[in-house]
Amino acid sequence: MLRPTLISCILTILLFTGCEESPTEVEASDAVAYTTFGGSFNDEGTAVTQTPDGGYLIVGSSYSPTTLSDMYVIKTNSLGEAISDSIFTSPFGAGAANVVSSFDEIRDVKVLADGGYILVGSKFSTTTNYDVWLVKLDSELSVIFAETFDAGTGNADDRGNSVNLCDDNGFIIAGRTMDETVGTNGFDMWILKTDAAGVLDTDFDTDGKVVINGTSNQNDEAFSISQTDDGGYIVSGVARIDGFNDDMMVVKLQSDGSYDTSFDTDGKANFGGTLNESANFVQETSDGGFILVGDSYSGGSGQSDIYIIKINSVGSPVWDTYIGGIRNDFAKCVQQTTDGGFVIVGNSYSTSSDVLVVKIFPNSQGEVEWQSTFGGDYDDFGRYISQTNDGGYILTGSTYTEDKMNQILLMKLAANGSQEF
Repeated sequence: MLRPTLISCILTILLFTGCEESPTEVEASDAVAYTTFGGSFNDEGTAVTQTPDGGYLIVGSSYSPTTLSDMYVIKTNSLGEAISDSIFTSPFGAGAANVVSSFDEIRDVKVLADGGYILVGSKFSTTTNYDVWLVKLDSELSVIFAETFDAGTGNADDRGNSVNLCDDNGFIIAGRTMDETVGTNGFDMWILKTDAAGVLDTDFDTDGKVVINGTSNQNDEAFSISQTDDGGYIVSGVARIDGFNDDMMVVKLQSDGSYDTSFDTDGKANFGGTLNESANFVQETSDGGFILVGDSYSGGSGQSDIYIIKINSVGSPVWDTYIGGIRNDFAKCVQQTTDGGFVIVGNSYSTSSDVLVVKIFPNSQGEVEWQSTFGGDYDDFGRYISQTNDGGYILTGSTYTEDKMNQILLMKLAANGSQEF
């Protein structure tokens, strides 16, 4: 399932930001080979993490006509060469009797202190529709547990989008749940807290579950969550504000799941203009504030632009900036780098639907240090990026190939944004 692909590396400064100076160009190469994984149908990489041995673990979903969509886990060495390439199509775990021939997906992964991994996504059930799915693997990628969580409101639609580690060795999950009490069947943000064994933690709220309704009876969803230094949690996502338009929404919870009212007076902060915005990723920064990244149709240069907001510890904006060209540009992930700056991954239709990576200067107001686009003749998408032990970056996503539809991509960049594999 390993396949090298030739892709042109297009490094551009056609994307506009609020800074006066153009970002640094990284020297381009004529053709750079990078690694893809997948079968004869659509496959997608959604998250990647560096492993204790210096290699990488990529998670995502694999599609086929017989099993539809399944959990896909790939372990590589430090050069991106596959060591283990596994599609999980067999029933396993509590409540997982319908894994085969159903739509199952994985959205996030984190490496554990014991060398194992925790994954989150959604699993289809014939009785409860989609449920949040939490899977723990050991270092050999064997399943330790697989737990599903249902809102208990009938044939609802519950999704897991993000998972992170907690100080008590448990896990915090963010996603969405359907509210069947309203006629529109709108979604709400859904936060779940479990112990290390995947059992719901009843000290979090009263049942281990918190529903966050950003606005009354509308579609809200959480895309990113992590524990903060004070023991609480920061959540980002989207909130439908008026029946038509969406805002970025950031929520600060205390350790017990209650709203932290020191954050924007009620624990919730919204950011947006007259059109749609979405906060796809949030991370606590070294100064105690937070960095948000997502998409905005209200501002910038094109149809949709990358929107970055730096806020302080109580949810007030410090600075914001747009990055984008004349067409649609999107961001999926942001990480603070060891130099105090930020790195962002997404994709740009302003440069023919390519993977886009942007590095923000440290101690700046969002000025771009460098930016790179990577793409071939078809659509390429960046989904997740993180900094590696050597100061470079590892990213995953998907690329469309002429004969194989979407494939999972894995790309390693040096600290200056040049491609290593």
